[in-house]
Amino acid sequence: MKRIIAMVAAVALVGCSLQPKDEIIVENKSNVARTGEMVEVDASQFEVAEGESLVVRNAQGDEVPSQVTYDGKLIFQVDVEAGGVANFTVESGKAADYQTYACGRVYPERVDDVAWESDLIAFRAYGPALQQSGERAFGYDVWVKNNTSLPVVEERYNKELNPETKAKIAELRKTNPAEADALAASVSYHNDHGNGFDAYKVGPTLGGGATAVLEGGKIVYPYCWAECQVVDNGPLRWTAKLTYNPTKLKGGKEVVESRTISIDKGSFLNKTTVCYKGADVDIMAGIVLHEEQPRTHFDGENYYITYAEPVEAPDGGELYQAMYFPEGWSDAENRLWSRKDEKPAGAYGHAAAYKSLADGEPMTYWWGALWNKSTEVEVATKEAFDKLMAEVVAAKAQPLVVTTVVYGEPEVE
Repeated sequence: MKRIIAMVAAVALVGCSLQPKDEIIVENKSNVARTGEMVEVDASQFEVAEGESLVVRNAQGDEVPSQVTYDGKLIFQVDVEAGGVANFTVESGKAADYQTYACGRVYPERVDDVAWESDLIAFRAYGPALQQSGERAFGYDVWVKNNTSLPVVEERYNKELNPETKAKIAELRKTNPAEADALAASVSYHNDHGNGFDAYKVGPTLGGGATAVLEGGKIVYPYCWAECQVVDNGPLRWTAKLTYNPTKLKGGKEVVESRTISIDKGSFLNKTTVCYKGADVDIMAGIVLHEEQPRTHFDGENYYITYAEPVEAPDGGELYQAMYFPEGWSDAENRLWSRKDEKPAGAYGHAAAYKSLADGEPMTYWWGALWNKSTEVEVATKEAFDKLMAEVVAAKAQPLVVTTVVYGEPEVE
């Protein structure tokens, strides 16, 4: 991001001083149009009056939904033609009420799940209450969405966990099991009630793209998070910081894993930075393979992986998953179970990428999923998803050029 500071003299106009508004100039130097792409600039360079917030406007003067993130970034979405330029202004003012698209929270009422979503897809990671229950689920879960771009996770939990409904189901179990089953199915988030559902199986695997330490070639699963702090909660970006319990390694060393996960409106990929403190480690990021002959694609030049599998439901379509490693990997493969590995039912291994990290060295990568029945993005086939993922990777490799023009206070004679 480039920044220009311009000092302007006061201009008298009918007894008032007129000062230009701060500007943000977004250039697309690629030969592909960029639609709905999120840009970010340092928010601290703009002055904000007490009780007001930053307001972004496009060239037509229309307000553009924006957000200031926990780490001080002003973010908003842009459309820029290939080789084109888009201009915006920033001012202090009363921002409109924006619709929230990227959001989530910890659900202590559901064994400490932390669940989140964008307008395209939803995810969850399991917490300490699940670990204490003895259930073994390590990786990321995927919840598909359909027929809406609005948040759905809160509604799904509310229906499934409603105390009155649960009590009624329990009572019906004693007198009418069939009716109890029907009522339970009508509120379960494992069934599609018109806007998608949870049809993904995680179990003792890395699920939708989690990371783990490798020791002696064996996966040392991190189990559930110990601490979770949600630091951004929409409208355009959701971010959480997760810390895991110490992992004991051979030789007595312990490593503590931390993750910062974020997702933006318009994205099906989570940006995730992982870090292991306490020792140098070899790590693996993986998508669990639920097919014996996995339909995976490894792009060793651009460092991304795609995978497709059927969704287990009547006319469930297909789920497409991906991981992208902008910093590269040391190797990647379909890692099928070996004699050293636990072999969960219904899983055949992982689409895996490997990397060695020094003590405290961060690694940033992207992981996520799309359902081919989603109405928000048209990806009817694995080939279409592969093409979409190639376009996403190319865009991230050639980011938009963002320049800010910040005007100082008018000079006073």
